[in-house]
Amino acid sequence: MTGGAPLDSLTGVTTSAARFQVQSPARFTLGAIITSSLYGLILFLPVLIAILAVTAFPFGVVTFLVPLAAIVVATFFLPLGFGNPYICRLVRPLRLGPEIPDQFVVQLTRQPRIHTGLRALLDDADDVGIVSYSANALEFYGDSVRLSVPFSDMRDLQQRNGGGRALFVYGRHIVFRVEGLPEAGLIRLAERSSCLLPTSRRNADRMYHQLRGKKVAAATSPTES
Repeated sequence: MTGGAPLDSLTGVTTSAARFQVQSPARFTLGAIITSSLYGLILFLPVLIAILAVTAFPFGVVTFLVPLAAIVVATFFLPLGFGNPYICRLVRPLRLGPEIPDQFVVQLTRQPRIHTGLRALLDDADDVGIVSYSANALEFYGDSVRLSVPFSDMRDLQQRNGGGRALFVYGRHIVFRVEGLPEAGLIRLAERSSCLLPTSRRNADRMYHQLRGKKVAAATSPTES
């Protein structure tokens, strides 16, 4: 699927039109999704051990507080349980040159979904990759999706809670639509570079506020003749 003219992610040269392209995944396959899902066992095991441990104690405050403390600690490491270290390794070859600042590791989800069936059931991401901001546009360089959106074509930009899958506490997602590119649908970006919940939330907010600032600047800058 393609709309408009392309954007050169390596040089940062942008065109005036948005682009959305999808190809077959090379790295973020069903096997990779299963592997990243297995990281959830890292968080489940301490909770299970805590529940088993309190069975040795008579019912009381301890039997309530120990599992609760394990759940709190597991929530603190929620991004690790989502397999973010593995996702970072997957997208490492997609990183742009060092001259491109503020590259964010993210997942991209389109509504309606690009992928369906078992894959969509196991993971709410359609792709993973790198987001960066050029002077005029947002660029997403993913495993199977290429997206470039001039800030002036971005509509309904907002942050939304990640929902129940993220236990309502993960870093908020960036959501927007693309003017003149209906095949792109509703785009949702979520931060995937962190192992700790506070860091993930900070990175998600930084990504959004930078994008918001770029969009406002594009809207208020004088039109070139």
